[in-house]
Amino acid sequence: MIGLLHDGAWLRNAKNANEAAALLETKLCGLPGVRILYPRHVNAVFVDMPRRVFDGLHERGWHFYTDVGPHGARLMCSWDSTPDDVEAFRARRG
Repeated sequence: MIGLLHDGAWLRNAKNANEAAALLETKLCGLPGVRILYPRHVNAVFVDMPRRVFDGLHERGWHFYTDVGPHGARLMCSWDSTPDDVEAFRARRG
């Protein structure tokens, strides 16, 4: 833990997660049936999508919580999320 603080790794990791979430929000905006529920803050994107989309993403191995209202989900990006990960999610590939 000290190493993360000492050399700034925690800040680089947080920055990457936040940038991935910003990209995810951008990529999801305007997709049919997708609605951003709340403005993005840090590495979380809250979305409303049809249940069949969530189910298809889960079947392809994506993991996220769907406990945000009747059709909402909390999508989290992590320190190692990449633009390719974001694009694969947007395209519903896994």
